[in-house]
Amino acid sequence: MKPSLVPKGWTVLAPVGQDASTRRYSRVEKGGRTAILMDCSHGETPGHNLNDFIRISKWLNEAGLKAPEIYESEKDYLIIEDFGDVSFKKALTKNNAGELYGLAADVLTHLEKQKDIPQLPAYIDSNVHKGHRRVIDWYAPLVRHEKNPDNLLKDYLTAWAEIEKKLPTCPQGFVHVDFHVENLMLLPNEKGLKRCGILDFQGAMCGPLPYDLGNLLEDVRADVTPAIKDKTLKSRDDNFRAWTRILATQFHCRVVGQFIKMAAKDHKTGYLQYIPRTQAYISAALQDPLLQPLKNFFGENGISFDAAPDLKNIKALVRPDAH
Repeated sequence: MKPSLVPKGWTVLAPVGQDASTRRYSRVEKGGRTAILMDCSHGETPGHNLNDFIRISKWLNEAGLKAPEIYESEKDYLIIEDFGDVSFKKALTKNNAGELYGLAADVLTHLEKQKDIPQLPAYIDSNVHKGHRRVIDWYAPLVRHEKNPDNLLKDYLTAWAEIEKKLPTCPQGFVHVDFHVENLMLLPNEKGLKRCGILDFQGAMCGPLPYDLGNLLEDVRADVTPAIKDKTLKSRDDNFRAWTRILATQFHCRVVGQFIKMAAKDHKTGYLQYIPRTQAYISAALQDPLLQPLKNFFGENGISFDAAPDLKNIKALVRPDAH
């Protein structure tokens, strides 16, 4: 970090975990109090900015949840409350997994009840939604060992349209978009829902409520037991569960290609380790009769999820119009 980016009066103690964006995080100290410096001087992810973090943090806290307090804000950085180092993922054990996932699910239930949500981008118009085509753009050619024909993407999107038209409208509201165990911090000194500290919400959208639950229960970074999944989904109605299946699978279709894109374009290869788990999620999801049109499409076009994609030929096989 450039010394000029260290806010006056604060001392940098150590860097802390980085996410998939260009943001950098450090633990800082002033007058015996620690905080987190969020450095955005390297640029921001499209659709994410510091003002969004500030206003959504305020809204979450006013809604009875726990987001970081903002201590200082400038154009390129924020100084925010330090939630410590114990994420839900770090805290997870066999003995407390049910409790922690139950708490996270309760936070989502609370969010689902909020009617007066802040102004947010629409999920349906976002790259997050459109990105589920990346299984075709970046993954399919590497398992088919040939460049995609012109009609492949169209046929894939047609399969999804056939699936979605059979269901009632999906419930809409506040969607965190990145709700998983590394963005949830365990705060044992808080009470109730506030024991779950919420991070990385600046990309929140107005969209399908089941998205976050699917993200939580089918996390590419951690396995969730069938018992916990079943217990969590049991409290939702049939339509909510069906849309959770759809949105979780679309998420996996996005990230299985996105991990390859990040390695090819940004040299971020660390996310490639999650491809096998993502493939397993897609394979399991395709056994659901709801997704039969998608299963048929993948089978008819030789797109399998049981072998590693051939990363050596990315440049030769991926089309220039890949998303």
